[in-house]
Amino acid sequence: MTVAPLSLTGTHQDEERAATSTTPDLHAVDFAPATGVAEPLTPEVPDLPFDLSAVSTRELRILCNQLYRVLDTDYPPYGVQDDYETVVAVLDSRRARAAEQTESGKLREKFRDNPASSRFELFHDGTMVGYVKYDMRAGRIRLLETVVGPDHSRSGLEPVLVREALLSAHRRRLAPVPYCRHAQAFLAENPQFRALIPVG
Repeated sequence: MTVAPLSLTGTHQDEERAATSTTPDLHAVDFAPATGVAEPLTPEVPDLPFDLSAVSTRELRILCNQLYRVLDTDYPPYGVQDDYETVVAVLDSRRARAAEQTESGKLREKFRDNPASSRFELFHDGTMVGYVKYDMRAGRIRLLETVVGPDHSRSGLEPVLVREALLSAHRRRLAPVPYCRHAQAFLAENPQFRALIPVG
């Protein structure tokens, strides 16, 4: 009489599954020594890039949130507070620059030529905030001086004034000559406008 071997596969597999499913993941939690209650690990400290100027604003915000989560623990690691404040300062700086550019964009729309005073003027809310002084001789317009009012001295309006003066001269078929230091600096930073400048 032949006895069939017992199949243990079903029973052993079920036991193995049960054993593996109930084994706790000791890497995911810490146990407080006194109570044995599971507590979450301290969030991982993100690496702060050396050059934050190369990091996008979106990535900076994510980094700021990660650092804040680390700071919000009972014992944040040394240096995290400084990293957090550095990232916040860069974000604040970018926000201020964006606001200035928005303001400059609004002002750009109020540009006009004042031939009686020989200057291109920039207005905001009915008040002149800057101008480019010029004179004209034999089809050439010489840009002599760029002036921005003290209330807008940090708004970066000088390049806006010079660009609009160059474009206005081009529309009127006049050859602009940059005597003003702001005009010369603008042309150095924006070589595409040099084609408007007469040679010789």
